[in-house]
Amino acid sequence: MGFEELGTSVSILLTLRNAEKDVGKCLTSLLDQTFTDFEVVIVDDVSTDKTKEIIQKFKDQRVKYFRNERLLGLSASRNKCLKYATGDYVFFTDGDCIVSKNWIEEGLKYLKTSDCIGIEGKTYYVSKEYKPTRSDDVVDNLTGGQYPTCNMSYMKSTLNSIGGFDERYTYMEDRDLASRAKRLGKIRFNPNMIVIHQKKTFTWRGFVRKGCIARNRVLIYKKLNDKSFFIWRILYPLNLVAIFFPPLIIRSFFANRYKTKEDFALFPFTYIKLIYERLSFWDMCAREKVFLI
Repeated sequence: MGFEELGTSVSILLTLRNAEKDVGKCLTSLLDQTFTDFEVVIVDDVSTDKTKEIIQKFKDQRVKYFRNERLLGLSASRNKCLKYATGDYVFFTDGDCIVSKNWIEEGLKYLKTSDCIGIEGKTYYVSKEYKPTRSDDVVDNLTGGQYPTCNMSYMKSTLNSIGGFDERYTYMEDRDLASRAKRLGKIRFNPNMIVIHQKKTFTWRGFVRKGCIARNRVLIYKKLNDKSFFIWRILYPLNLVAIFFPPLIIRSFFANRYKTKEDFALFPFTYIKLIYERLSFWDMCAREKVFLI
């Protein structure tokens, strides 16, 4: 493409925690790009597995590894990535993702020719043909509008201007970031900038903890007036009703695919997740002084 001739510099930002299962495949795909003028800035959020050892096996000088001294979480760790990045353009992905060979090339093509400050790519979960079941922790983005940090690129100057990620978020920090960035310019969708998100299966603990996404919707509602998933001021109305009338939980058998033993193993924890979700949500409402139900 000749982007190197223009002096283009790219930083790929990767925040990890306990990613030993997938990070090797991720780094292999990143280092095998058609575009080569980039650095991979990795911030390890105090992994307790072999993540560090696997990364150190890659002897490529473009890989720059940093480890937090204490657990900071995704948003703060991504801000550290931004601090260490030297590129004019930043590309985000996750340690459990595999990027297409022309991933950077496609992102730069749009950033340089489409009058925009950010690019959102197409993300498949496992493969184009894969049909997820209940125990799959699905991350995909086939038509745009979700802005997940597993497959995004921005002009670094834009992210510096808006102050990076809001560190109060534990989830949905990428949606908040994109919403603020769009005040400075357009974010376009490039279906040829492709990421494959590797398979991720819920444990019962992870399934229940996913309920804390609800607390981040308080911030989205307050900061951005985003009322998605609300009716009036009620978040997930059916979930709230199911707390008081548990037989409604059975509806999940019709709304989700139960095929494997891992799928059925999660069902007994559905009610616990609903309780945890609502308590987390109300706790954040109290902290942010927002009246939501």
